[in-house]
Amino acid sequence: MFKNYLKIAYRNIKKHMGYSLINVAGLAIGMACCILILLFVFDELSYDKFHENHDRIIRVTRKWFNEDGVVNLHLGHVAPPIAPLLKNDFPEIIHAVRLIRIGGLLVGKDSAFYEEPRFFFAEEDMFKVFTFDMIAGDPETALRDPFSVVITDEMAERYFGTEDPIGKSVTIQASSQKADMKVTGVIKPLPHNSHFHPDFLGSFKTYEAVVGDRELQSWSSNNYATYLLMPEDYDINRLKSQLDLFIDRNMSEGMSERTKLELQPLTDIHLYSHLDSEIEANSDITYVYVFSIIAFFVLLIACVNFMNLATARSAGRAKEVGLRKVVGAQRTQLIRQFLGESIITAVISLLIALGIVLLVLQKFNQFVGRDLSLNISENISLFFFLFFIAIFVGLISGIYPAVFLSAFKPVRVLKGNLDTGKKGLSFRTVLVVFQFATSIILIVCVSVVSGQLDYMQSRNLGFDEEHVVVLPSSPAIIFRLEGFKTRLLQNPNILSVSAAKRVPSGRLLDSAGARVLSGETSEPVNFRIAQLRVDYDYIPTFKMEIAAGRNFSREMGTDPTQAFIINETAARRIGWQSPEEAIGKGFGYGRRNGQIIGVVKDFHFESLHQEISPIVMFLSKTDLAQISIRIGPQNIPQTMAFLKDIWAELRPNYPFSYYFIDENFDQLYRSEENLQRIFSYFAFLSVLIGCLGLFGLASYSAERRTKEIGIRKVLGASATGITCLLSKEFTKWVLLANVIAWPAAYLIMSRWLQSFAYRSGIGLGTFLLAGGIAWIIAFLTVSYQAIKASIADPIAALKYE
Repeated sequence: MFKNYLKIAYRNIKKHMGYSLINVAGLAIGMACCILILLFVFDELSYDKFHENHDRIIRVTRKWFNEDGVVNLHLGHVAPPIAPLLKNDFPEIIHAVRLIRIGGLLVGKDSAFYEEPRFFFAEEDMFKVFTFDMIAGDPETALRDPFSVVITDEMAERYFGTEDPIGKSVTIQASSQKADMKVTGVIKPLPHNSHFHPDFLGSFKTYEAVVGDRELQSWSSNNYATYLLMPEDYDINRLKSQLDLFIDRNMSEGMSERTKLELQPLTDIHLYSHLDSEIEANSDITYVYVFSIIAFFVLLIACVNFMNLATARSAGRAKEVGLRKVVGAQRTQLIRQFLGESIITAVISLLIALGIVLLVLQKFNQFVGRDLSLNISENISLFFFLFFIAIFVGLISGIYPAVFLSAFKPVRVLKGNLDTGKKGLSFRTVLVVFQFATSIILIVCVSVVSGQLDYMQSRNLGFDEEHVVVLPSSPAIIFRLEGFKTRLLQNPNILSVSAAKRVPSGRLLDSAGARVLSGETSEPVNFRIAQLRVDYDYIPTFKMEIAAGRNFSREMGTDPTQAFIINETAARRIGWQSPEEAIGKGFGYGRRNGQIIGVVKDFHFESLHQEISPIVMFLSKTDLAQISIRIGPQNIPQTMAFLKDIWAELRPNYPFSYYFIDENFDQLYRSEENLQRIFSYFAFLSVLIGCLGLFGLASYSAERRTKEIGIRKVLGASATGITCLLSKEFTKWVLLANVIAWPAAYLIMSRWLQSFAYRSGIGLGTFLLAGGIAWIIAFLTVSYQAIKASIADPIAALKYE
């Protein structure tokens, strides 16, 4: 019987090639989408699991609270004393290691120097906590001695070519300090699914020797990634419950009410950690859920197509079912037969889907920024999963048609009284409505995400972000800052120059305690005010607007030590009714006391995900890490060449690196742009698959009503009337899909928009547009078959059967 089933399946596929191709194409597209997304999802879930001790490694993070208990800052880095103190106070901790990245570090050999952005200093137990593939050197001793460094094989080739680097030295330079470091180990780069990727690991003792004990005892220098290796099966809640006491014991009594330590499993960092400081940008578990849901629904839409066409064509196989039952076939046997046919179709579709995946995988990798592979030989579990997909799709697609067809009564079938009934029709209606409701939801998602992107990119940020180029600073530049500015401003296309620690499009990570001064009294501010260390030209360079008061002035001798400028949000939160009321008020911040000389209008320093923070600006002569230069829109290449020449004089050996503020702001919304493209692609595919099903159903409907159409034409019906008649039923289904899809889409996208402090709304036009697109596509799909049937020769139609 199995051989007979295969033969019948082959004959049915061959006999109805058009419908078979529609089925196979729909399933193949749906399965290809599902495979691509699953490759991405599996990769996202694999982050940091290559470490042998991944389930025992935890990262220490730190929170700060306002007086009202609201978290104002949560960093993925902590102060340097925390790691050794934790190890000392809690003997169950096997290892506690610190890691710090040093930006702008020059590394060279002989006369060739490179700026290495991924140079870390790490403690000697680093290799006992994390799993590195050590090519050369001893992991037990590689980071034990001062001025030793472990490098990746890629860096070994860059600096030493084909020579053995072990025992040889590279020179590191930061500002005016230089040191020779001996290579004691060579490692393979960490795989892409790691939350950090060092090219150099310098011994932490080198760092200690350079920065001194004062830095390493500071509780305010929260720049150190700190990891703990715990015993197997250790209950992390035991340690968590004692961290407040740890803070009070080692800082001061009651300090745990203002700052707390948190413990984060290593494997949670990539998908669940979105802190105010991270070693590298992380992903988001939300997008894994979104991808997975989309993959499921696209695949489900393809399965729906199969069900629709199989049940619609059930009458064509009714006599076969009746004859099989007459000669003794049991219903379970018939169900197995039809399920087998659908599984065969699914397997064929899977093979085609794999071909589609191989064709588009490179483009997909470029889109997601990964190097995903469909190498089944290296991942046998992938093979079994793909096999499971084929079986699952075959069963889901074929279960209803199998049950439906096997239920035909042989007596009625053989008498010619077969009536597929309203159940088959109503179920097909449900399936078509489901298909197009899903498509409409995706189209609404595309529209809303596009609208939010347009809103973010067109919103007035409160300053002019266009044509501002940012360069890293240096002690040589800051030491002669005014002369440096004068020299740059001699170029007519350079309009303004400013130095500051942080510039818009970055993060507001620095803060200190603020207080309002009135005579001899001092009232602490019970919320966080972020600080900006700036120079005199910061506000005019960014074309910020002064709401009240004045800017910093070189003519005012007290401004460098006593002047503050706050933004409108800070003035409002403090309690002043207007910007003017704040002017002249006594104000203290950190160790500085003075008065407020100006209030700047609110501006978006960070992305629109964050609300505008209270900000205070004050003048500083140190820690001005970035130079902002406003240039004219003309002759930009010549201006950049001029800046490069100046750079070469002041920062020899350093590569000329820069970025534009507006481009940096665009980078903040890259994940939203990716989400928009994802929704666009899958909305298109879901509509395409839905149209394939509609095309097949319309074709079958026209074929089934051939005789009716012929009679209507003989009686004088027009081609337009017949087209409308055949299209009316499908049009009603799509309109019903809109009624279902609109509330669902509104709930989904309203929740997504909640992640933005500043957001666009969801207007009625969005839903009308999505519904209109779906209706037009469906109408055109059905109309093709309807017009084709309406213009056919009625004589040929009446000879049908």
